[in-house]
Amino acid sequence: MGSIPITRSNPVSGDPSMNKVIITGAGAIGLMSARQLAMAGYPVTVVERGEPGRESSWAGGGIVSPLYPWRYPDAVNQLADYSQQRYPALAMMLKETTGIDPELLESGMLLLDDPEPEIDAWSERWNHPVEYLDGAAAIAAVQPGLNSDYSRATWLPDLMQLRNPRLLAALLADVGQRPQITLTAHAQVQSIALDNGRAVGVETDKGRIEGDIVLICAGAWSSGLLPESALSARRVEPVKGQMIQFQTAPGMLARMVMRDSRYLIPRKDGLILAGSTLEHTGFEKQTDQQALEQLRDFAIDVVPALRDAPIVNHWAGLRPGTDTGIPLIGPHPEIDNLFINAGHFRNGIVIGLASVRLGIDLILGNPPIFDPEPYQIAGNH
Repeated sequence: MGSIPITRSNPVSGDPSMNKVIITGAGAIGLMSARQLAMAGYPVTVVERGEPGRESSWAGGGIVSPLYPWRYPDAVNQLADYSQQRYPALAMMLKETTGIDPELLESGMLLLDDPEPEIDAWSERWNHPVEYLDGAAAIAAVQPGLNSDYSRATWLPDLMQLRNPRLLAALLADVGQRPQITLTAHAQVQSIALDNGRAVGVETDKGRIEGDIVLICAGAWSSGLLPESALSARRVEPVKGQMIQFQTAPGMLARMVMRDSRYLIPRKDGLILAGSTLEHTGFEKQTDQQALEQLRDFAIDVVPALRDAPIVNHWAGLRPGTDTGIPLIGPHPEIDNLFINAGHFRNGIVIGLASVRLGIDLILGNPPIFDPEPYQIAGNH
């Protein structure tokens, strides 16, 4: 595509090694951004408030597709499409360089909801095959063992999943092998350090870290780091999600299955994830028995044999939500050398590769892969 002009008064220029980038947040977006910048020759410091790779990126299910993608705007689907095409190469590369397999699987997804009329247009636009199944026998041919009360389903055979904790472990191992990257954990960024309208570093509870460019990738905490001059900006808000995990024999469930916005995700070793809740509880992320029982009841209704399977884990994470579901990617509208890449809601993994590429293009002044306008921080989008 042609170059799309980006207005910024201090674009990165000159020797990359002389432009230090500070990234707040060591989730998938922050780590992949650090990796790309390091490969381009830039020294990077990643500052993480807690344990690296343990927030939303770790807590999600790892479905490499938006849930009900036909309900999302093109701005999300184009990020998903770009990322879906490139995840196989990244997963293979990470496995080769770190020895950690992200377990990218083309397990496909069965939707047990009534078909929606928008599916066919989405299928044609983004080149995803769709098959409509009629009758319990047709469903069982794709995935045996489901509740026989379900007589209609939509089969999306090419949808992928990956094991996101292993993706995070592989990214951390990869980053750890790169001398250009410094990872500082358990350091809470309190504010962006400014000088004459320009970001010059971050203030943390362990002191100032100086840099030439600051990139906010702090997930649900990102809006709290934006200076007060951005009060009109689109906000990133925490949305809690709880999940549980069953232990079963490998192969009991081979397909992802979804109904009423909840899903089952099978892993290669027999673990089955059931998720998830949508809760607006601020930054509180405790688990509770009511959510566990709701998720268990859903899972058993879909796969009756799960009644006898033990629940081996129950956790919660905070998704970084925005008002439109579209992430914020790009330069701050008023402060030079301050960028954000956050607000991916439930889709941080699936749209992460494209989000990172677009964000890095805008930092470096490269022609962006997509029109950046839908992702801008300013509040009128």
